[in-house]
Amino acid sequence: MARSFTNLFFKAAKKFGKLQRAAMRMAVPKTAKKSGAPKRKAAKPAAAASASRSATAPSLGVGRWEASRQFSDGQGRRLTFARYTPAAAPRSGMPLVVMLHGCRQTSLSFARGSRMNQWADAGGFMVLYPQQSMTRQVQRCWRWFQPDDAHGGAEADLIAALIRAECARHALDPERIYIAGLSAGAGMAALVALRHPRLIAAVAMHSGPVAGDAHSATGGIGTMRRGALKPLLPLLEKVADPAVFRLGMPAMILQGQLDPTVAPRNARQLFEQFRAVNDLPPESVPVERVLGLGTDKSYRRVDMLRGSRTVLRLCEITLVEHAWSGGDASVRYHARSGPDASALIWRFFQGQRRVARGQAE
Repeated sequence: MARSFTNLFFKAAKKFGKLQRAAMRMAVPKTAKKSGAPKRKAAKPAAAASASRSATAPSLGVGRWEASRQFSDGQGRRLTFARYTPAAAPRSGMPLVVMLHGCRQTSLSFARGSRMNQWADAGGFMVLYPQQSMTRQVQRCWRWFQPDDAHGGAEADLIAALIRAECARHALDPERIYIAGLSAGAGMAALVALRHPRLIAAVAMHSGPVAGDAHSATGGIGTMRRGALKPLLPLLEKVADPAVFRLGMPAMILQGQLDPTVAPRNARQLFEQFRAVNDLPPESVPVERVLGLGTDKSYRRVDMLRGSRTVLRLCEITLVEHAWSGGDASVRYHARSGPDASALIWRFFQGQRRVARGQAE
């Protein structure tokens, strides 16, 4: 069933994307051509060519990258992960950002493509990259589409256990723990945040499915294609800790408008779900802006505020398909076009802390 799910997943992506890509190509700004005959480039010596390739290779930052770490919880469940610590990190009190890759990705490819480590260097936070096991899911998809305690729920709880262990080991700031993901990773990030609201201060979901709708591999394909057809709040209640409706969960949703794999309707439904989670009344007026108009970085931003603080943000990215916006396009499932998603996510996270709603007000 897992192999059937992922095969359909990627076949559907190719089929649904052709018309959308053709329709929007004309909108991409074109660079002016230089006049005159092109000049021939002198051949580089082998050493210089090698140095050039090294210089353009995707960077993992200037801090400490620790790959293939192993974690085991109290029930003997194991999880591979990578850890990134910025070079100028303080001894304790750092924030933590947890990054969950999509299908057919690894912790290494996600770190390189998203370039979140460079923002960790600038912002002074640690990054964890849990990696799905191929023995659990052959294409490394996090099982958001099976949110029960034996499958996706167990994976969410294992990730939460890893976070708690790393926070204790490195004396990280318990009020500033954030989680983000792409595609299947976005679905799992939502599940971790909803099941463990006392642990997570905010969640970011890039190209993710509506929460709680799918309960099987086949159901997951349907959710990705057309979003949910059922009332949205009861779907949340089935997969969330009830405390999340009291504590709230600040959320950022990013969605490429040319995505052939996860229909953009999912993002709008996620927005409504987290509007309910954060107890934002229907009559609240969102603040809308269009940024980067006329460029390949353009996107529409919709914010919901509590007082002066943004607690819910939707970014609808004009010219991005099923990929991490503004990433390293040399790494699969990352797009050059669109705003830098890692920058947008970190800036949103900086305004959030895990405190009780009454205390925050």
